[in-house]
Amino acid sequence: MRYAIRNSLILLALLLFVVIVVLISNAQSNSKLKKLRRSHEESRMQLENLKAANPDMQDQEMFAENLESLERRVQSESKFISRENTPTSTYKYLLDICENHCPDLKFDFKYTDSGMVETTMYNSYSIIGEAPLRSLYQFIYQIENQFMLYVIDSIMLNGIESADKPEDYVSFTIDLRAYYEDTALEMENIPFRDLKYRTISNNPFIARIHGPIPDPYELNFVNVNTSILIGLTADKVFMQDDKGKIHVLNLGDKVAYGYLDRIEWNEQSAVFKLNEIGIVKEKVIELSEYGKY
Repeated sequence: MRYAIRNSLILLALLLFVVIVVLISNAQSNSKLKKLRRSHEESRMQLENLKAANPDMQDQEMFAENLESLERRVQSESKFISRENTPTSTYKYLLDICENHCPDLKFDFKYTDSGMVETTMYNSYSIIGEAPLRSLYQFIYQIENQFMLYVIDSIMLNGIESADKPEDYVSFTIDLRAYYEDTALEMENIPFRDLKYRTISNNPFIARIHGPIPDPYELNFVNVNTSILIGLTADKVFMQDDKGKIHVLNLGDKVAYGYLDRIEWNEQSAVFKLNEIGIVKEKVIELSEYGKY
């Protein structure tokens, strides 16, 4: 009997121990679970905030495309340094630019100096030549925007006045610097960038304000300076030129060196915008006595 009671007490103690261990373990597990849930909720809120601040992230394909587009843009706008540079390789590089983009540019080329900026070495060259200004602009644009790292230190320009050369012909001197490093890319592994054609809008060596310049193209249109206004309506005018021919013009129609801008019905006149000397001016022509009733 005593053994039975003792055994029962031992079993009861073991049972209590097991129950206590299970309760403690469950309490710890519940605490860990609450922490995990709280961490999950915080992460979920952070993700929602990121999505709200960056709507494109919700569309993974769009996000990936934008990232690839950004990488392509960075790559397309990057500059590369070649492993070596020689006068021969630079001269050939410049000839390739001329052949493909400005074949009427002619130049002499010579090596002038070399040096180093920190760990990057460079050679300096002088380019002296003549070209139409638009071709020189193309030449400089290609040097500045191609992948190869060439830096233009200075440019000098002079207009050329010669009967046997176009009006926009200039002489130029360019000081060019070519950088290279021993650990950089081989020159033949640096491709030519396919750049869109660019042209200069105005020639600084040609005056934009000038005397009247005869233009055969403009002679195909009515000359309002030698014509009279013989009639008008709210949206068209009737001009008679110096040969007696009648021209019917609607608003915006082309005339020599300009166009019909508007009709002043109350003043019985037509207003033309003309550009004969490099600046735009208005010319008002009133209805002639011949056209009045």
